[in-house]
Amino acid sequence: MKKFLAAAIAAGFVAAPAFAASITVSFAKDDGTTQEWTFDGEGTATSGDVSASYTMDEEAGVLCATMPDESEICVTFDEAVAQEVGASSTYSLSTGGTGTATITAMTE
Repeated sequence: MKKFLAAAIAAGFVAAPAFAASITVSFAKDDGTTQEWTFDGEGTATSGDVSASYTMDEEAGVLCATMPDESEICVTFDEAVAQEVGASSTYSLSTGGTGTATITAMTE
């Protein structure tokens, strides 16, 4: 479940940049755990051996991801984020968790 939550978060955060081939985002949850997810710009996010499909509503700042077990989670970002390494935003999950997402890498 933790990987699923992070995937959803990351997906929303990185879906916006149409120019990047991939974006890696570190998700630091308020509970002290951190996960990194890479988004390919084609609708797939990966972390280790876990993959999830995602969609992003850029206007609303909401990302929703569907995990391999077909569960869905949505993430709402609190701020618009510059599409550059080091940019960050706080977020809240549809399940009640919160944290900060930071772009750690981008490729074109």
